[in-house]
Amino acid sequence: MRKRSHYFCIASLVSLCFFVKTDLIQAQVTSDGTLSTQVTTTDNLDFTITNGNKVGSNLFHSFRVFSVPTGGSASFANDLDVKNIINRVTGGSISNIDGQIKTNGSANLFLINPNGIVFGPNASLNINGSFVASTANSINFADGTQFSATNPETPPLLTVNLPIGLQFGQAAQPIQVEGSNLRVLPGQTLAILGGDVSVKGSRLFAPAGRIDIGSVAPNSLVNLTPIVEGWALGYDGVQNFQDMQISQAAKILTDGKSGGTIQLHGRNVAITGASLVRGVNLGEKPGQSLIVKASESLEISGFSQDSTSQLITLALGNGSAGDIIIATKRLIVRDGGLIETSTIGSGSGGDLAVDASESVEVVGGVGSFSSLSVRTISLDKNAGDAGTVHISTKNLILRDGGQISTSTLGAGNGGTVKIDASESVEASGLISVVGNDLINTINFPSGLVSETRNSRPFFTAPTGKGGDIIINTQRLIVKDGASISVAAVNGSRGQAGTLDINASDFVSVSGSAIDRNNQPVPSTLLARSEGPGSAGDLRINTEKLTVQNGAEINANSQGSGRAGNLNITADKLLLDNQGKLTANTTGGQGNINLDSGTLILRRGSSITTNATGNNVTGGNINIDTDNLVAVPQENSDITANSQDFRGGNVTINAQAIFGTQFRQQSTPLSDITATGANSQLNGNVQINIPDVDPSSGLVELSNIPIDRTQQIAQACPADQGNKFIITGRGGLPYLPNEALRTQNTVPLPWVRLDHRQVTTRGESLPKSSIPNQIVEATGWVVNKSGEVVLVAANTTPVSSWSTPAVCARR
Repeated sequence: MRKRSHYFCIASLVSLCFFVKTDLIQAQVTSDGTLSTQVTTTDNLDFTITNGNKVGSNLFHSFRVFSVPTGGSASFANDLDVKNIINRVTGGSISNIDGQIKTNGSANLFLINPNGIVFGPNASLNINGSFVASTANSINFADGTQFSATNPETPPLLTVNLPIGLQFGQAAQPIQVEGSNLRVLPGQTLAILGGDVSVKGSRLFAPAGRIDIGSVAPNSLVNLTPIVEGWALGYDGVQNFQDMQISQAAKILTDGKSGGTIQLHGRNVAITGASLVRGVNLGEKPGQSLIVKASESLEISGFSQDSTSQLITLALGNGSAGDIIIATKRLIVRDGGLIETSTIGSGSGGDLAVDASESVEVVGGVGSFSSLSVRTISLDKNAGDAGTVHISTKNLILRDGGQISTSTLGAGNGGTVKIDASESVEASGLISVVGNDLINTINFPSGLVSETRNSRPFFTAPTGKGGDIIINTQRLIVKDGASISVAAVNGSRGQAGTLDINASDFVSVSGSAIDRNNQPVPSTLLARSEGPGSAGDLRINTEKLTVQNGAEINANSQGSGRAGNLNITADKLLLDNQGKLTANTTGGQGNINLDSGTLILRRGSSITTNATGNNVTGGNINIDTDNLVAVPQENSDITANSQDFRGGNVTINAQAIFGTQFRQQSTPLSDITATGANSQLNGNVQINIPDVDPSSGLVELSNIPIDRTQQIAQACPADQGNKFIITGRGGLPYLPNEALRTQNTVPLPWVRLDHRQVTTRGESLPKSSIPNQIVEATGWVVNKSGEVVLVAANTTPVSSWSTPAVCARR
């Protein structure tokens, strides 16, 4: 046991010595001797770097170790005419930067270490140019030369040319930024390029400049292009990427007079833990773009007490907000995640474009909702309009409070939301939370929302028009309290947008959810107005539309504004179990126009354009269908009533109507009504059907009890000389002893057999002892004229052990 302890102590001591030695090596800056780089220090804390190899405006340094200790510094004493300080680390150790890096003049600083780079919580930059940190093997130049960190023995061919690329080798090591505060001057570039990249609890800031973070795979070549804001990284030659994580309330910012550019490139990119990626335009120039390209997935999720994970562009001045551009296979926004472009000034909002080849998922969380949105907020009469949202994907999923929205809270117009989902759009569920007053409940239904809203009741009501929503897909499913809506709410004077749905297979709207007050919240497709602004129109074009289990499709007005128009074209339209189509109003009338092959109303469902309020006329209902079907006792109604004024008009063009009919007043049955405040104010109901009575082809069954003695026997004994004679074709008599009525027959010509012999296959049968017996047909043949002829073969009597029933002969 003592021997083991002895060896254990030796091993521990060696391990301790290794870590101490490693720390000593990491916490210093030393030259590798391949260039004329000189490093001096008096305290192993602050390092001064001089000399190096200067070629034109490029200054080259080569280090065995480049690590800045906590609270220390690495200062480059370069000439002021140097434009690019290009550094490589060749010693095989990671660069740990936990102090400050300084330069003279306005030089750009490049640092490559193929073994990895870590920026600690005390890391900072004091440079006037751009900063590029990478774990690439070499920097490539326009004349074909390379400045390599993995082959330092070969004397480098140094050049006056500008860098044009970063070349990775067989390994792409990670870069970690942990609690750091890295900032460049306005209009400059801050770039981090490695294998896996993580930014945790850090702040990266390039005001009105450019931030570029890339996670690339081995053997990648990333292009470098000089631009006004420093350097642009190009990934056209990169075939594969690695993962990127921005977490723990990290902030990546380009706020400034033109709102800078942000680019994130990786495989799986995750922005989590209330982290923020933002570009704010404070000036008059157009804002710059925020671009995220993730070859596999982009996830934005998580929130704290004060904030949520966000991807944002914003315009606060006269300039426009930057666009947000996302390209990935799968986009996941959940647990409070937010993607937004908005304007609060006179500049327009940016556009939000998402190209997700597989899916887009926007999912809320407990006490939070997630959103993709574009907004305009300014109350100024010259307020800018919100940008547009365009999402292209295979499947769009909105769940548990997840929303895609456009809104105007001022004079600017809302933006258009366009969804192109090649397979499906599904919205389900809601989030129900207690409001700020701790009394009222606020519901956040999953779905798509366009609003013109007065967010502050004491301010001038917004006048901007709400944005339109356009959905193109195969299948649209809205269920469990979800909603797709265009609305003018909270007293807005602006007009709501329009909702256009094109679903080649079907649209299904079903069910409801229960909120915190135990109240049902129905699933809806909605065009609504709550104030003087008009409700928008709602148009649906699909093969099959189903509205069931308390779900609703509404184009209502609950204020003084006009209700919207509801236009539906569907081959099959089913309303079941209190499914509703409504264009009810307290202001101007709205209309419902239906064009369908079959329209079915079941179990308390309804189509209504009812009106309430003084001098408010009920809306109009126009139905063109082949078949209108309801069940009389199920109280499924079609109504254009007005409580206090004139009823609307109902026009139905149909081939057949079953189970419902016009009535002067509503009843417990299935009705069609256009009732006004009194009989003189009733609306018009016009029902147009063909003169042919669809019930004329039905046979009315007799109510007379059947006499069993007159029933036809089920079987007749063979070879007993019985007869079975049918005269005529078509129809059956009411009773066995009653002739067929002539009005129930169809006159058809008889088919006459010629006298030629019909030959059947099989063995010859002996002749029956009873001549001229009529027997049952046992087959059929088709003659030359194409007519079917019944034939029979004579049978030989076979004795039976039982006595057959006697066949009735009268």
